[in-house]
Amino acid sequence: MYLQSSPGIFIVEDNLIYQQLIARELEGFGGHLYFYTSGESCLASLNHHPSMVVLDYSLDGEINGLETLEEIRKFDSSIFVILFSSQREVQSDENFKRYGSFDFLEKRDQSFSTLKQLVKARMSW
Repeated sequence: MYLQSSPGIFIVEDNLIYQQLIARELEGFGGHLYFYTSGESCLASLNHHPSMVVLDYSLDGEINGLETLEEIRKFDSSIFVILFSSQREVQSDENFKRYGSFDFLEKRDQSFSTLKQLVKARMSW
């Protein structure tokens, strides 16, 4: 699914159902949505300079969300990253913020509308 104009938003989520839920919530924003199922595929596309990355912690592939976040920060520390994960048991929000995430959302039913509000607020800057 693509939205109409720049800037791009990378959605890094290996669960296709979650991808669809996120896509439905973010329809209508002024940027393209690009979907990746692994940290490696996201990192390989950073040369497209996304304005935002919505990033899961548990990903298919060799690297997890935290390692992906670290590499995004090395590439461009100004990319707005929202961690959207169900990994609460290890104080993920504190860990991710320490490594450069701008926000952390735990995956729950209401989280998708909260994600939409965060993206909307950021895109209006």
